[in-house]
Amino acid sequence: MKTVWKVLIGILAAILVLFIAAEAGSRAYIGSQMRDQAPEGTEVSFGASPLTLGMLRGTIPHVTVTTPSTLVVNGDETTGQPASTVEMDSIKVDASGKSVADTLTATTEVPSEFVRAMLNTQLQQNIGSDFLSALINVSEVTTAPEDGTFTVEFSGGAAAVSLRPEIDDAGGFSVQAVDTSLFGNTLPDEISSAITEALTNGVAEYTDQTMRITGFDVVPGGLRVTMQGHNVDFAELQAYQQ
Repeated sequence: MKTVWKVLIGILAAILVLFIAAEAGSRAYIGSQMRDQAPEGTEVSFGASPLTLGMLRGTIPHVTVTTPSTLVVNGDETTGQPASTVEMDSIKVDASGKSVADTLTATTEVPSEFVRAMLNTQLQQNIGSDFLSALINVSEVTTAPEDGTFTVEFSGGAAAVSLRPEIDDAGGFSVQAVDTSLFGNTLPDEISSAITEALTNGVAEYTDQTMRITGFDVVPGGLRVTMQGHNVDFAELQAYQQ
């Protein structure tokens, strides 16, 4: 009987060694393939759930992809993307190569300079008056994480508006003006409305029916935005982003 147990233990040990080797190989190979298609410095991890067993069932249990910032802001022109972390759970891959994640959560921090450039671009699109466009050209964006607001200054600091981002229960995003000033006086409603509309429209360009904003936080030096989607088709998401 002891001999039988020794044989069984030996077989199980051998299987475990093979499984560990297969698991390590799978993680290394898939991680390498994903990094090859991403910016340099991208990190890929697969969580604690066994990747090999999941793949046998046609599912990757979990993937976290962290990409470094490639963002460059030159005046009001921006290129590249800010740093981000994307977490995907239960990714199903069928025989045709179609990939769908049960849940996808993306978090990114955008620096104040990016917000300033985005606002100027949106304001030029939203405002037809040349006078107003010149008056509310954004010169700086500063953040106040302690009270959840950020301040947009324009015309070299002659005017400013403090804004507080809000997300309602349905996932709708909006921005509320909490304080406005122009040479010590209250800004006209037309100007503060143009700024809040520009920011809301700018954020809306990065969302669709698949991905919804679940978090919008003011952090030192910028804003942290979190979006989440369910049953996310990678091909559809990529086509939308393009």
